[in-house]
Amino acid sequence: MNLGSTAVSLGGITFGTIIVVLVLLRWHKKGGGGGGKKGDDGGGSRDWKQLLPFFGALCFGILAVLAAGPASALGLITRFSLWGGDSIGTLYLVYGIGGTSPDATRAAPVILSPGGYAVFAIWAAVMIGLYLWSKKLPRLQTLLGILAGILLGLSQGIAGMAAVPLASAVNAAGSWYAGVVQ
Repeated sequence: MNLGSTAVSLGGITFGTIIVVLVLLRWHKKGGGGGGKKGDDGGGSRDWKQLLPFFGALCFGILAVLAAGPASALGLITRFSLWGGDSIGTLYLVYGIGGTSPDATRAAPVILSPGGYAVFAIWAAVMIGLYLWSKKLPRLQTLLGILAGILLGLSQGIAGMAAVPLASAVNAAGSWYAGVVQ
């Protein structure tokens, strides 16, 4: 894979899936082995709301890889993340496990409308602001969510299929936003 490419291999998708699985595993284990309520397991809990920042970041990463143009700052960050994550995943599959890593990029990329880009730009500013100023936001978990989204957003599978309704929702919000501000 070259740095300017917007393609993902099975290794990249595998690495993105590993990130999601490990975050879920850590969340589950942090909650303790048996209890689901605070106090039952020595103070930990498996409150699903703790995963919201991760899944918000995951969705952001999915849209980032679809929306970012190659000549933009977001495009450079996204392509570098895609290249790095895909390379790590491919190395893991090929040299760590002994398998292969064929191309697994979806046939038709999802495109945002002009209003969708405006809504995504607002979402990007919110993500940056939350990352910089939030004391409660799990920063590493957020970065991992964005990376996993970037790696999974171009896939043909479930996460790739999630990109279509996600982009459609952002485009619908963008149509509303463009209608309000114009």
